[in-house]
Amino acid sequence: MFCLFTGSELLAQEVDITGSWTMYEMTWTSGDQVNTTTEEQLKAEGMMSEYDFKPEGKLTLITNMASGSSELQTIEGNWKLEGDKLTYSFVFDENPVDFVWGFEYKDEAIHLSRSAPDGSATVVNSFKRK
Repeated sequence: MFCLFTGSELLAQEVDITGSWTMYEMTWTSGDQVNTTTEEQLKAEGMMSEYDFKPEGKLTLITNMASGSSELQTIEGNWKLEGDKLTYSFVFDENPVDFVWGFEYKDEAIHLSRSAPDGSATVVNSFKRK
């Protein structure tokens, strides 16, 4: 019985994602088509996204993938992990915006997923500790 309780407690614990993470893979699905961009392809195309999750719930995102330009942007915000949902909160043009991602921690990597409202497309961004 001790094993059952210990196993349940381990499953209930939140993953510690504090620290810096860099994107190493991006997979998007549309209909039956699945496309994956690998770490080598991201580097070759000059694409990057890095997150720094601070313990107090603050977040720094450094990316050139948010606006479609090749220029790096640094975006400050907040984060909150609740079960299988990771929420980022940013302010764009004085307007607060929340992004809610499906969250999975597997093989020492973070996998964040979002789907189009109509379910026609899904993206999964995978990150490893920097």
